[in-house]
Amino acid sequence: MIKKIKAKLYALFFWQTNIGELLNKIYDLNIFLSNYFTTSKIKDKNSFEAFLTKQYHIIEKGMALPKPRQNFGIPKIKVLIEKATEYKNEYGEDRIFKNIQEALSQYLERNKDLNKLNKEFYKLLVNFIDGKKFNNHGGVKKVTVTEIKKAVKINFKSFMQTRSSVRDFSSENILEEEVYRAIEIAKYTPSVCNRQSWRVHYFENRVMINKLLKIQNGNTGFTESINKLLIVTTSTKYFTKLESNQVFVDGGMFAMSLVLALHSQSIASCCLNTCLPYVDEKNIKIIGKIPSSERLIMMIGIGKYKKSFEVAISNRKSVKEILNVNK
Repeated sequence: MIKKIKAKLYALFFWQTNIGELLNKIYDLNIFLSNYFTTSKIKDKNSFEAFLTKQYHIIEKGMALPKPRQNFGIPKIKVLIEKATEYKNEYGEDRIFKNIQEALSQYLERNKDLNKLNKEFYKLLVNFIDGKKFNNHGGVKKVTVTEIKKAVKINFKSFMQTRSSVRDFSSENILEEEVYRAIEIAKYTPSVCNRQSWRVHYFENRVMINKLLKIQNGNTGFTESINKLLIVTTSTKYFTKLESNQVFVDGGMFAMSLVLALHSQSIASCCLNTCLPYVDEKNIKIIGKIPSSERLIMMIGIGKYKKSFEVAISNRKSVKEILNVNK
């Protein structure tokens, strides 16, 4: 018992030193350098999807500009077609490939003079699109202010104010399909070049939940109240050079969307941070069967709301303390 206490005290002391912080950063950098992609470094299907999504989203963004330049991006499109063809030969005509075809079909429709200006490129596009019909999954779409005004007719301030981190859940069970519906909402979170690197690992086995929460160690006093556990991660395979920080930006944005989506489905949640020594992150990945290439963003303990319960007030700063106006 004494040895265990000494080991725990040593671990706490060591990981709070600069050496512990340095080791965590080395672990962080090693994962990123082992998995990030470039044009010449695409290791697997995930990296290939991320690369192609990044490239075809450039075309989508170009077409969404106020005044798109005619025949823009020809060199990039040639590379995109070349790589997309390699992808098709390896993995088939899946969602990503069809999205690219549809985006380029819209591009061709909007640049009707290509046949006269660049017949070779025009033929390349036509052959790649292959006369397919599409379902509005790639390219751009028309949105009206009327649609937006209709969609936002809710008291969003009240919605935000009624969401709190809950540590006193009811005993009612959460169903997997309820979590599925929340993720269906949260998936519309923006991400760098629409790469959608996030993953949600769902746990319902009580023994496994308790093992994972014990490592997290920020749930004392309400562990058994948590009905299900979610772990939000991001895959480093979806990022390229200079984007190591974006791993956590994209993951954090998605995690917040998920928490709000859960709230919209009357599911209570508590965000549990994963600012842990790298050895603990590795143990969580082993227990949770999470790929080593993924980074932990946060755990989210979830359960049903009781009819009445207490939460921390968590008083907020004033807008003046947050907003910095530059004129």
